[in-house]
Amino acid sequence: MRRRTATVLGAPVAWLLIALALEMMLASPSGAAGRALFRLSDPRIAEASGLGVGIRSPGVLYVQNDSGDRARFFALDATSGYTLAVLSVPGAVNHDWEDLAVARDAAGVPSVWLADTGDNSAARSEVQVYRVDEPGLVAGIPVGERATTRPDVWRLRYPDGAHDTESMAVDPVSHRIYLFTKSLSGVSEVFEAPPRPSTSRVQQLVKVGSIQFSLTGTPGGPNFVGQLTATGASMAEDGSLLVLRTYTDAYLWPVSGGDIAAAIRRDATVLALPPQPQGEGIALRGGQLLIDSERALSTVYSVPLPALPHPPGGASGSPASVASTSPAAASGAAADRGVRRLILAGSLVIGLAVVVAMVRGLLWWSRRRLGR
Repeated sequence: MRRRTATVLGAPVAWLLIALALEMMLASPSGAAGRALFRLSDPRIAEASGLGVGIRSPGVLYVQNDSGDRARFFALDATSGYTLAVLSVPGAVNHDWEDLAVARDAAGVPSVWLADTGDNSAARSEVQVYRVDEPGLVAGIPVGERATTRPDVWRLRYPDGAHDTESMAVDPVSHRIYLFTKSLSGVSEVFEAPPRPSTSRVQQLVKVGSIQFSLTGTPGGPNFVGQLTATGASMAEDGSLLVLRTYTDAYLWPVSGGDIAAAIRRDATVLALPPQPQGEGIALRGGQLLIDSERALSTVYSVPLPALPHPPGGASGSPASVASTSPAAASGAAADRGVRRLILAGSLVIGLAVVVAMVRGLLWWSRRRLGR
């Protein structure tokens, strides 16, 4: 009888392992290998959680530490990674700075935006976003420590309770701030901030949609749940492309006319990223994605963008940054998604069968023991 029980339990387990393996193989996106740009060698940059590309200061990248640091961010030479400046934000507080963006504000001023939105315990009654004028720096010429302009401050509250949020994008067309929540369920809620800051009152975010991540099988991150959690976001300087990353993959949507809500309703192009121990920051620079990791002495990579479909109504960006995808390729991608969904559904059914079989086996074994 013991052999029979083992067979009953073993067959579903074997099928589950086969189904999960097939799911991982079919789900693994094909992405170009990344090129290492430099290593974050400054010991003060111990938890690089965001990444932005300079507009006023070409050849400069900006990063900021996660919680535990003071209210400051760093300007790096984009070629060597050498720290050019440490920039303190007057009057700001770093509760849990999770992302950074560089974009022009409504007046056309190149700006650095800082998302104080981390909330691992989902306990904060409000979060903040800071905006400061981008400093004027020259690649290769360090200037040490300096203060930024006084920040504009958005004090924000979610309409449905607290969320942990590690990803922010600023749309250069509408000049609106978008926050993307982080959840172990794989669902990222997308919220839009009010157009103007207010230090005198807390303003309410507006939900504009949600994004469902799936297991891709891409290696990297702390564990497989890293494939389901949003850790960074960015937009192209002309607003033609939105990218959201997990610990392992990048999800890309062409955007038309600043309509983020419409863009995320379409299927994303998924790009596997180079393995990183805790990949969080992402930024668009021309036809490249730049990515960093929240570990000391980690490497910043450059990853070429894949070919992307044009959004309905035409892209607002240049053809160089958004390529077309043939109908056959689009059809093949849809078919692959369908196969993956069938396999995942089968895996769940088999997993349930495993649980039922194990419970029945344990009950049978218990009855046998009690009968003795």
